[in-house]
Amino acid sequence: MTTLEGAGRLPRLLLPALAATAARRAVDVLVVGAGIAGLTVALSLPPALEVEVALKGRGPGAGWGGGAADGSTGAAQGGIAAALATDDAPALHAADTLAAGAGLCDPAAVALLVAEAPAAVAFLEANGLRLDAGAVGPDLTREGGHSRRRVVHAGGDATGREVMRALWGAARARRLRLVEEAFLVDLLCDGEGRVRGALLLERGRPVVVGAGAVVLATGGFGQLYAETTSPAVLTGDGLAAALRAGAEVADLEFVQFHPTAIQLASDPRPLASEALRGEGAVIRDGAGRPVMAGVPRADLAPRDVVSRTMALEMARTGAASLFLDATAIGEQLTARFPSFVAASHRAGVDPRRAWVPVAPALHYVMGGVVSDNAGRSSLPGLYAVGEVAMSGVHGANRLASNSLVEGVVFGRRAAAALADELAPGEQRPPADPRQDDDGLAAVRVARPLLRREASRGAGVLRSAAGLTALLERLAEAARPLPATAGPADLEEANLTLIAQLLGAAALRRGESRGAHFRVEHPFTGVPALRQVLRRQPDGALAVLDRPPERAPAVAVGRGLS
Repeated sequence: MTTLEGAGRLPRLLLPALAATAARRAVDVLVVGAGIAGLTVALSLPPALEVEVALKGRGPGAGWGGGAADGSTGAAQGGIAAALATDDAPALHAADTLAAGAGLCDPAAVALLVAEAPAAVAFLEANGLRLDAGAVGPDLTREGGHSRRRVVHAGGDATGREVMRALWGAARARRLRLVEEAFLVDLLCDGEGRVRGALLLERGRPVVVGAGAVVLATGGFGQLYAETTSPAVLTGDGLAAALRAGAEVADLEFVQFHPTAIQLASDPRPLASEALRGEGAVIRDGAGRPVMAGVPRADLAPRDVVSRTMALEMARTGAASLFLDATAIGEQLTARFPSFVAASHRAGVDPRRAWVPVAPALHYVMGGVVSDNAGRSSLPGLYAVGEVAMSGVHGANRLASNSLVEGVVFGRRAAAALADELAPGEQRPPADPRQDDDGLAAVRVARPLLRREASRGAGVLRSAAGLTALLERLAEAARPLPATAGPADLEEANLTLIAQLLGAAALRRGESRGAHFRVEHPFTGVPALRQVLRRQPDGALAVLDRPPERAPAVAVGRGLS
């Protein structure tokens, strides 16, 4: 174990004095985040446990149709991967997942995912999701990296929106306690290192929520990049809080760029669903040449391959974008891909007749809080599910449409583990969890500069010179976090920390693997090792190279059918 060079030291708390003035309450389980993973956990817990779900943003109001209220689930277009077809099998789904993950997937976690994916789809349907129907059963499409048509969808290319509509309806019916505009500041631990709750800012007011267990479902950190498909709330708050508390995190250098984000002057960028290429759309250069010609699986290669091929072509020619030609799909575009058609029209293009300008944009984070097959982190009392977690499923590159199903599979498993481990009201912490101020101060970099420099230095194509320059610019621009910091300042501090760790981990990984491509090291090394980071008592970040294979699947006490 060594220290991660270029990462500096990080404090245990962002605002040490804030907890002293906070109001207090206690629940059995605190779920932070209300996307597919967080709501799956909350809906799957037994009614005897008192559960609270904290949303960073606002929940659905009158007339809300299921959009991205508090994260990226509502913006998901593609669908949910599961081996449902007669010519498919979980083993084939596993093989595609492992191939896309470039040697860093945990085979046991992948085996769980693909085996329980059909039950995850059934869980969503039982909670109100209406899948688009095919001739026999749900309609199935194919996306990049998949060898079969196994992606179910809802509302055409509005699957995430329909998932959120269904789960919010189920949450209302269950009368779950949902707390809006609750910003996660830090996790609180007792003297033995067990997570005992969290410090939140609720509409600017500090509140300590004691809990028998805390479940992080806070999503990724897509707002670190200037060009992203991630909503504004995804600033890595849960990941950064877990790091400060001492939880293990891994694979931060592996971030996935979606190949076909529409070049529209918006933040975030709308994406052109991968399912478009599954139905015959083609990526072309300005002269009409198919960019992916000669590459295995062509336009349906895994996302890292497509994004890298596009980025190299754009760098070679100086083009600001390439083009997605979906004209061959014809009039079916409007019915099957209404979100894409609407976004194209906003960009001034009718996709039935013209090509749509596209370029890679940050889309998904493979790394996160190290979690086992029941969502448990390395800290007792702390769970992580969804994009904030490093479950071992995605490895160095996520297979398309594996993220929504991961949120359900591991969300249900986490809920089962919590039901076995917690007794109602018995493991609630003392009213004032002990927290020591270690004297270190958090720093932040202004968000526009941070996003610009991350995109420049740690984008699709990376180099030692670019990553070193990124770390140097972050160090020069960093300023102390003020004692009167609000949520926007705290977001900058979290993103700054993650940018430092991502840059340092990417610089240390002297190979190309999956979504991490080093131009001076274009070949993948052996053996496959993941970089695991953990805060030390003095604030330094230790790094440990660890094989991707972990312990066998964790028993959670109850079957998940």
